Amino acid sequence: MARSAWVQDIRGEDFKLFVIEGSAIQPVLVDFWAPWCAPCRALTPILESLVQAYAGRIHLAKINTDESPALAQSYGIQGIPAVKLFHAGQIVEEFVGVQSESFIRKLIDQHLPKPGSETVESALAAASRGETRTARAMLDQALAEHPDDVHIRLASCLVDILQGESAQARRTFDQLSPEALTDPLYERTHSLLYFVHLLEKELGKLPLPLANRLSVGARQILAGRAEDAVWEWLDALSDAGSDERSLLQEAIRMAFPLFGNETQRLEYQRRLARSLH
Repeated sequence: MARSAWVQDIRGEDFKLFVIEGSAIQPVLVDFWAPWCAPCRALTPILESLVQAYAGRIHLAKINTDESPALAQSYGIQGIPAVKLFHAGQIVEEFVGVQSESFIRKLIDQHLPKPGSETVESALAAASRGETRTARAMLDQALAEHPDDVHIRLASCLVDILQGESAQARRTFDQLSPEALTDPLYERTHSLLYFVHLLEKELGKLPLPLANRLSVGARQILAGRAEDAVWEWLDALSDAGSDERSLLQEAIRMAFPLFGNETQRLEYQRRLARSLH
């Protein structure tokens, strides 16, 4: 195979420009190899074929460890081939040895924009402002173009929930492929469906005070006020009975994926952990 324009042999002095700075534009696979290494020769056509297939969405930097031993040492290379994926100047994935094309593609795809990702962001932003009809129209068009895309389908579930179409959201969610488990919207969708189910199916089985407490919190969460719900549930743990504590703790854990503020979520997790002892 002819060497692609997206594959370059680089030495130590080129590393910062091509890999560290270059990975801010698109992910860069770095292949540490040597001419005498048979597994390296087996991996090379796999990597170059992948880079060609991605057509510029990723680049490949090949580093001959015999020519750049200091660079290999600085990245702790002990066995080759060693491949590291850089994104935004950081190592985000890595492996050693020959791996299949499907394995490597899965690693790469986690760090590339998903089809329709801009549409999804715009639709969810519109939905958060209460413009659910606009969001639905945007996602319906995106689904017509990418009917099997799990990211768009998960966004569609979220909008269905906001529109009160929880049964449709559940049907869509239950039919998703295992690929959906790695999607950034999966836990958020799963969480909201949990609270919908809590309101629709579970509260009638519970003592009235606990049912009321969970109902108020679940409605706050579905209205976009997860912080209010979790804060009140955490406060309620101190004087709750054992059965009530268990249900409140479960509800709090299920709300964590809805927090965009990582610091805030970690603080609530610490408070929940203290309540377990």
